[in-house]
Amino acid sequence: MLAAPLAAQDDGENEDDLKLRIQRLETELANLRDRVEERERASLDEELRSRTIAQVYGDIGLRYHMLFESQTETFNRPEFRVHVGVFGVAFDQDQQRLRYDVRFTTAVLDAKGKPAPTLHWLPFPGYGVRTGVSFDRFMIDYSLDRTLEVSMGRFPAPWSGTELLFDHDYHFQGLAENVRFDRFLPEAVHRVLPRIQAVAVQGYLAQNNIGLPSPTAESQPIYLGAQFRMDIAPFERPTLTPEGRIAPEINSEFELRVTVGIHWFDGEEGVSSNLGVGYLDDTTNVLGTDGLVQSEFLVGEIFTELVLLRTRRARVTAWFHGLFNFHAQAQDRRSGEKNEQAFDAGVSWGMERFEQRWDFNFSFHYFYIEADAVIPEFNSEVLNTNIKGYEFALAVRLLPTLTAFGEFTISERENHNLNGFGKPKFNDPLTSRGQSLRFRLGLYLDF
Repeated sequence: MLAAPLAAQDDGENEDDLKLRIQRLETELANLRDRVEERERASLDEELRSRTIAQVYGDIGLRYHMLFESQTETFNRPEFRVHVGVFGVAFDQDQQRLRYDVRFTTAVLDAKGKPAPTLHWLPFPGYGVRTGVSFDRFMIDYSLDRTLEVSMGRFPAPWSGTELLFDHDYHFQGLAENVRFDRFLPEAVHRVLPRIQAVAVQGYLAQNNIGLPSPTAESQPIYLGAQFRMDIAPFERPTLTPEGRIAPEINSEFELRVTVGIHWFDGEEGVSSNLGVGYLDDTTNVLGTDGLVQSEFLVGEIFTELVLLRTRRARVTAWFHGLFNFHAQAQDRRSGEKNEQAFDAGVSWGMERFEQRWDFNFSFHYFYIEADAVIPEFNSEVLNTNIKGYEFALAVRLLPTLTAFGEFTISERENHNLNGFGKPKFNDPLTSRGQSLRFRLGLYLDF
């Protein structure tokens, strides 16, 4: 007599559980459909942008910049920066693509009135004061089957690495070639070696001249450089889809990137006569009795980068970037001491690219740059040469196009007898002069 009611109760409970499971599955399917549609819209938008004949882009930055040298205030001021450019695809057919890119930016003159090609931040001008503007990019880019890429004109530095050798704002003039050899590997091998790349640049450095500089009896500012890069994901284990194809999802949490390069540039006399060093009033290289830089530059480099949590959006990255100038000359013939070495080592946590609100990146790095390791006109605005120290940096995406950032740097001269950041304080012994403290806080808006 009790069997029928119990069975009916069990049937009712099973029906309720089944309805809940169906509702849960419907909710999950709806969420999955929304995510797929959002990705499809983003992919279509990206495809349309890539095929647009003209697309305006740029950024506007505002920051507060404070520099104290040996506890003496050098400047304490608001600054701004503007980049506005136009790019587009002129031809995209038969595995060939032809693009163009033109951009202008705020231009900076140093204390001697020379243009500083790596510095775009300007102090706020008074009302009616003219602001310097110049084209820092005008290029034509040709690519074949996503394997060979050739750039002509004035183009961004294509190198892998830090701003130890070339500032991210610096643009070469000349030719650049980029070849991806990993395209020829089988798919399973390509997942373990995601990048095998060779890059070369041929250009000239005195970039405020029109045309090639006139050759002199000494030299002309010609540059030749090359890099070879290999990325290795040793724990990548490709899986198959039900259709028997290799799944596109990356599953390795570890990646090692190794880059070796060689850079030759001569004509520092011509470069220093045309270009400024930014915040400093004189070169930080070692000078001879004639007042000229003693070294011709043949710089070898190695850049290694270790990426952890590679499948996550917030990655952990550690790097080391080392440089050695093989042609550096001795500062003093009696001692034989040369100033040919530089390195930058650091770690970061966060997103490689900011795509969503609250994306972030926090980093710390230590740098050491001897006076003749590189040409100071072309590396980072706060490094130059003859400097050592460390820096903390944090950037956070507040809105889809608005990012806040802060940078805190402590440094001192590597050799206190040479020029560089840091002014001696009165009555300080020589061993304590040349120290500097720098704060940079600001916002920039992308469009």
